[in-house]
Amino acid sequence: MIKQVFIFLGFLATIVVSCNKQDSLLPNITGKAGEVVVVIDDNEWNSNPGNSLQTILNQHHVALPQPEPIFDLIRIPHKAFSSIFKSHRNIIIVEKGNGFEKPAIIVKKNVWASPQLFINIVAKTSQELNDLIEKNEGLIVRYIEEAERERIIENYKKYEDLKIRKDLEKKYNLALNIPKGYKLDTDTNNFVWISHETPLISQGIFVYSYEYSDTSMFSLDSLINKRNKYLKHYVSGPAPNSYMTTERDFPISYKEFMKDSMYIAEIRGLWKLEGDFMGGPFISFSTADTKRNRIVTVECYVYAPKYDKRNYLRQVEGILYTLKIK
Repeated sequence: MIKQVFIFLGFLATIVVSCNKQDSLLPNITGKAGEVVVVIDDNEWNSNPGNSLQTILNQHHVALPQPEPIFDLIRIPHKAFSSIFKSHRNIIIVEKGNGFEKPAIIVKKNVWASPQLFINIVAKTSQELNDLIEKNEGLIVRYIEEAERERIIENYKKYEDLKIRKDLEKKYNLALNIPKGYKLDTDTNNFVWISHETPLISQGIFVYSYEYSDTSMFSLDSLINKRNKYLKHYVSGPAPNSYMTTERDFPISYKEFMKDSMYIAEIRGLWKLEGDFMGGPFISFSTADTKRNRIVTVECYVYAPKYDKRNYLRQVEGILYTLKIK
């Protein structure tokens, strides 16, 4: 097993990769999805470094119908950091002292458990700690989000529904890691609906594709218009003449990024049923399949009216990140 150690000195990254043959002997991680243990003493927690960390880690998750923090914090002082906490899934340790020559953020995997994320933030003074935290806000959040996502994806690989995978590869020339428990509800020439249903929660995946002509088709308006067209046609609600569409009276998030050399246009927002009273969050990934001159869109959604939705959304979001065009 490869253990990765990332060290940020003066905001420049040095990557050290070391091999640890004992990783397989480590205990499994503990803690709930989205939890972060923050080890920091009272003086720092109740001053600028602690305030900055709380602001960063308690910020609202994007595009959820009710406010939810991106993470759930468990704060403990150094003297209380015993073995019971060392197996936690995500650990941040903040340290101040004259022994630290330069401010640094050290990121490690699988220190006391597996698959664990460990972040060590060190500096001589409180001011240096605070500056380091504020200037690396995005990195801290990204590492925790990626660690949570990697755990979800690895679990899906272990319990993948191979029949659905083969159907998607054969008919649509794409791959997704769909876990067991999901069912193929709708399967047409250019639209697929795969869902996981319980009495109180619904999680689902949509896959659809259409001909590509130019880059303007990746604009937010163009993607939303296509989305609404497909959902109106294929996703009906329980009430007569009701159908799924995009909630326009709620902020819609749009960004572009690269995933494994694949361009992705990401949309986050809320869906609703036109003609009914159901709704929830969704995430949409769109990419270009240049081999077949088409745009491929994969989406996930959650309906959980009685529950917080962050973790349920992350579960289906993990499926989107397994997308591969064949």
